[in-house]
Amino acid sequence: MTGKRAFFFYLCITSILIVSGCVQSQNTGLLDEPGASTSKKVYRGKVVDKSSKTETLSIKVGNGDNTRIIRVYFDDSTRGMENIVPDKQVVVTCKVDRGHITATSVKAEISGFVSGVEKISSTKVEKFISDGEEFILIDARPYSQYQQNHLPTAVSIPACGMNKKISLLPEKKEQPLVFYCGGTTCGMSTAAAAIAARAGYTNIRVLLAGVEGWAEKGYPTYADDRFVGKGNRILIDLRSADKNKRERIAGSVSIPLTALSARIGIISKKAPVVVYSDNKRDSLAALAEFRKAGFDNVSMVEGNIQGWKKRNNPVSSGPVMSEIKWTREKRRGEVSPAAFKKALNQKANAVILDVRTSEETTAGRLNGAKLVPLNELYERIKELPRDRAIYIYSATGARAEMAARLLKRKGYNAYFLVADISCQGGTCKMTF
Repeated sequence: MTGKRAFFFYLCITSILIVSGCVQSQNTGLLDEPGASTSKKVYRGKVVDKSSKTETLSIKVGNGDNTRIIRVYFDDSTRGMENIVPDKQVVVTCKVDRGHITATSVKAEISGFVSGVEKISSTKVEKFISDGEEFILIDARPYSQYQQNHLPTAVSIPACGMNKKISLLPEKKEQPLVFYCGGTTCGMSTAAAAIAARAGYTNIRVLLAGVEGWAEKGYPTYADDRFVGKGNRILIDLRSADKNKRERIAGSVSIPLTALSARIGIISKKAPVVVYSDNKRDSLAALAEFRKAGFDNVSMVEGNIQGWKKRNNPVSSGPVMSEIKWTREKRRGEVSPAAFKKALNQKANAVILDVRTSEETTAGRLNGAKLVPLNELYERIKELPRDRAIYIYSATGARAEMAARLLKRKGYNAYFLVADISCQGGTCKMTF
């Protein structure tokens, strides 16, 4: 373990200098591993058919002799219906209510691993961590996303800067490496894995499910201490008000775990949420409650308040603060919705760039947008004009931010949009 600790120490020191980041073989079947909720099932497979009459979706799961057809229901609340295309590889998340299985979301699954790269499940990664296996877990997302929520033991090496930071990887080419990013449509983990493979590393896996799949299994995610201390987040102390008054992490609000369910509805789902207590059980319970309520960006303070203090971070005391105040801060390089809409209506000298995958755009893209998937951007960068502003969008803005940072470094006048983009039947809707 000495070599691994040294490597992590080196990366921790290096990460202080990284203040920002930029920018597959198929294994189909039921993802019903230990830790999954009894009220939820997740299926991976190819779309066979969709019936609007019976409101059912059929997908083929399994391999070889174990192949079977699964039929689930969908309704008006099912997200990602645009991904229901025959023969398309998808991940279907379902809720189970008294035996009735209804799809809550359908997501396209990216394929295209380079030779020598394999897929790994969330359960296997969790076992590696629990067993203390000698492997390096790498978060390929921008550093700002890593700060907000990352997997245990993970280090940050953003995919877009990995060519220049390949020296951060261990000298031994046979060292096991596991890459992950946001989820099945992210693409950053596969891109980073390909770079490592080209550099000669021979033991590479990709956690294709990413942070989303990890969270669906109920496993913990952690926030970086710098984000906990000064980030644009809602920090919640789950302990009693008395404990909070005596000692707390500065900036935290007091919401005891017993009162969380009553107050969770007033918390913005767009806000990054970080929780802590004085025991892991309560923090995990709060994490599960937030995830069940539909929060996508929620994490824990590593080691709770004891771990926070052990890492020599400051604590404060005083009157209990219970009022929740949060306003999203505009990030550097972000384009305003008004400016983006102006360009979309051809009333500004700007190019609209879509960096989603080709699979995602089968359901449509914004009018006049040029498609260059993020994983192709570096090779196709010369297709973009240098004399015009470039406004970039993706499904939620994460990949758009990576693309903008890459283009900025290459001298382009690029900006990214933070918005949820959903497309169906050729029509796209933006939610800010």
